Amino acid sequence: MRMMVVTLIPPKQYQTKEEYVYDVLRSSILNCDLKPGEKLVMDRLSEELGTSPIPLRSALQRLQSEGLVEITPHSGAAVSSISISEITEIFALLETLERTAYRVAAQRATDDELQRIDELVTRMDGAAQIQNTRLWSELNTAFHLRIAEITGMKLLIEYTRRTLDQWIRLSRCYFAQIGSLRMEQAQAEHRQILAWLQQKNLESLEQMAIQHNRLALQAYQELIVSEQISD
Repeated sequence: MRMMVVTLIPPKQYQTKEEYVYDVLRSSILNCDLKPGEKLVMDRLSEELGTSPIPLRSALQRLQSEGLVEITPHSGAAVSSISISEITEIFALLETLERTAYRVAAQRATDDELQRIDELVTRMDGAAQIQNTRLWSELNTAFHLRIAEITGMKLLIEYTRRTLDQWIRLSRCYFAQIGSLRMEQAQAEHRQILAWLQQKNLESLEQMAIQHNRLALQAYQELIVSEQISD
């Protein structure tokens, strides 16, 4: 019987057992070590994490509030599934958030901030060239979050971070199957976003926020449908 979780950080670095359990489970879900729909068996988790049920239940409730875990009476807990409707919602939210983020960031970004974004895109180019989808996904998250942070809008930053968490899980589970084509397309779009931020081209940035997210959505939808057909 396989281990259900991957312990990424030594527990001694945490002040409470709940924080440790929460972080390990959250990382395992986002990294897709715990698969969508997988049952979370309390006894096994308690044994593997070396904890009692109380901090485990608290951690699962926190993860439920973030949409990463589903808790059903009499059935227990399971990792939240990823449906086409949920994928659509993720990219609809990102599109809405980024239309505002790009517009505000273009007007507020300093030369140093734009240079740091340029450096991120260059690192993403390198990851794409060697087909390192995991590294590319991490840098992609940093790219979009960095633009949101430039706005200085606390709620926009928080909602972007939470939505990107959902995208991280999606990408860990499925991005490698989409292949190099989407990375190549996305990198061209990232370069264009950076250029338009530098030029403060607000109209083009808004259109790119729409295009960038809808092309990504289409790629994931086609993959999920093809997997359902093959099943």
